[in-house]
Amino acid sequence: MKLASTEQADFAEAVGALLHKRDPLEQVRRAPGPRKFDAELWSDLVAIGLLEPAQAGDVVTACLVAEALGRAAAPLPFLSASVADALVVPAGGEVTGLATYGLLAEDGTWSAPALELSPRGDGLVHGTLPFVPDADAADIVVAAVQAPEGRRLALVRTSDTTVEPLENLDATQPLSRVVCRASPATLLPAAGDALAAAIEEARLLALALHGATLLGLATWLLDTTVEYAGRRVQFGLPIAARQAVKHRCASMLIQVESIRSMVLELADALETGADDRALVAATAMAWTTEAAEEVAGGALQLHGGIGFTWEHDLHHYFKRCTVGALLLGTSGHHRAQVAAALTA
Repeated sequence: MKLASTEQADFAEAVGALLHKRDPLEQVRRAPGPRKFDAELWSDLVAIGLLEPAQAGDVVTACLVAEALGRAAAPLPFLSASVADALVVPAGGEVTGLATYGLLAEDGTWSAPALELSPRGDGLVHGTLPFVPDADAADIVVAAVQAPEGRRLALVRTSDTTVEPLENLDATQPLSRVVCRASPATLLPAAGDALAAAIEEARLLALALHGATLLGLATWLLDTTVEYAGRRVQFGLPIAARQAVKHRCASMLIQVESIRSMVLELADALETGADDRALVAATAMAWTTEAAEEVAGGALQLHGGIGFTWEHDLHHYFKRCTVGALLLGTSGHHRAQVAAALTA
């Protein structure tokens, strides 16, 4: 397992410092409901190189950045933009503007139906992308298209589609249904095995970045809960003095550090191109999604009444962990992939 260098950690800390200064949850906190995309903050983060580690194949640094964003529960399209770039460039295209991807089915797996290409040869596509993250802010959606010669990827402008927001527990990460009715599309050159390989590598990168985001969320929940337990007094003693509280916090710590190990192992496997990287990814996500949910549940319980209020930021983290456990496939889905790989 490759550990982060000082330079990598420093870059992630710079991202975290900017997020702390700008408080990305402020708008959601002021006006409960779906996030309002902060284009200025996003532009500032991109200017300091937010997307560059993933583009350069530096998955460890990209995961550290995702962790920093998770700690802030930042309502920003880092995951979708990184994955879209990882799809488009190997497929022979170029990303202009803010892009997302439309390959997710409603169960979070990469099995969305392909759009249908018009038989008239006019480059128009028809169909529905059921589960698109950050489509409310994106300029471009990367989608699979069924062409006469086989499946291809295509770029479709969101302005040429109908974006239908989905009801979502997590206000910081909007999901939408994108409907294409004779929408112009730009087909990318890659096809066949080359395209399948590019999609698989992008899928694995998505799992790594998502796991790192869950790590950041869980770390904030742990730190905030430990701090609260140390100052919340009941019957003349801080609740942290109670054995049951100590044990629950210790359990949360074990979960967080286990997630950290899993994420670093996966990042290393992707960087080195390990043959078993798909198995490592499935193993990591089978554990990480459930562990993050457990940490969120422990934080909510140990905060007591204040944890259930809108005034406390905990509910944003709790909801994001809950949705995050389903976003790219359930733990059951990933366990099934592990079982299939071990019995093949």
